[in-house]
Amino acid sequence: EPVLIRGDASRLHQVVGNLLANARTHTPAGTHVTLSVTCEGADAVLRVHDDGPGVDPAIADELFERFSRADRSRARQTGGTGLGLSIARAIVAAHGGALTVRSRPGDTTFEVRLPIPESTPPSEVSSR
Repeated sequence: EPVLIRGDASRLHQVVGNLLANARTHTPAGTHVTLSVTCEGADAVLRVHDDGPGVDPAIADELFERFSRADRSRARQTGGTGLGLSIARAIVAAHGGALTVRSRPGDTTFEVRLPIPESTPPSEVSSR
């Protein structure tokens, strides 16, 4: 069954793109990354999970802040600007949802929760 929500499809695609790009950039080759979408109660839930090394606990509290970088030694060309997760969280919040992370070595999950409206006109639906 498709999971249908009301929202700005372009911005929501940006959220998914940012989460997948972070998984690709911040995990070593051979890491398995999975994306899942489910309905849980009144929420659409998207999860990006990986079995990589996990988020460094030293930066976990600031992970969603602007200009936060997981690897402070990275140059901008390889490590990004540190805005992806901040932007993703802002987009999700603007849609009435939440973006969180749970991480330990071998088990990291970024979770996006968005409300499913009781009645969504077909012209305002995004299933991606």
